[in-house]
Amino acid sequence: MQRYAIVERGDDASAKLSKKLRKDLDAFLTYDELHPELVISVGGDGTMLRSVHDYIDQLEDVAFVGIHTGTLGFFTDYTIDEANLLVYDIKDKALTVEKRSMIEIEFHEQKFYALNEMRLENSIHSQVIDVFINGEHLETFRGNGLCVSTPSGSTAYNKSIHGAIMAPGPELMQISEIAGINHNAYRSLGSSLILNDSQHVRLETQNYQNAVLCIDLDAFHLEENVTIDVSMSKKYARFASYRQVSFVDRLKKAFL
Repeated sequence: MQRYAIVERGDDASAKLSKKLRKDLDAFLTYDELHPELVISVGGDGTMLRSVHDYIDQLEDVAFVGIHTGTLGFFTDYTIDEANLLVYDIKDKALTVEKRSMIEIEFHEQKFYALNEMRLENSIHSQVIDVFINGEHLETFRGNGLCVSTPSGSTAYNKSIHGAIMAPGPELMQISEIAGINHNAYRSLGSSLILNDSQHVRLETQNYQNAVLCIDLDAFHLEENVTIDVSMSKKYARFASYRQVSFVDRLKKAFL
């Protein structure tokens, strides 16, 4: 590995640390924002998501590693006090790559990708969404919206709406309800549904006013009823693993 780049959150602590990292890493690596082999995310989980999307067309050639400059982040292996350790690991340790699944979202004949999740939601009034699995109608959902998440995203927004937590790695995605309405007039599944890579989801809106489609950090205000197709992507985000941080350890540090 010869080339690296840094994506930082933009606050003072992250900017200061990024400057120090460049000074240390430039002693044995070349800084290259256009075609890096390693991207160091300095900030939080949002910064890591931005890093992945910044290099979405180079995922096969780029590995990501994160330093958290605030409280612990789920995507990051190093804290702000461990920056010197990261420099040492990059210089002296072999790179092990961990692949993280992504989902592909298609609407208006455009393709987008998410490392965490996509959400179709409406905070103003009940959103009506027809849900199809492999072309077969599952339900007509009514509520604030639906979230389709990856294993990586299962600990993010999905967890806050009581979706299942999934270990990273498997090519799985899950649909979770956002404040679903369930009573005698309207019924939906009411629980998270986990799907494999042979299944795809189609969401068809019946009312688009005030509806928003969120894909990781991006948000799109719908201007008409749309059909949204979601499936497992052939793209992966490659995370550089220099130290072994178990999934259980990440859960304990983040939530317990």
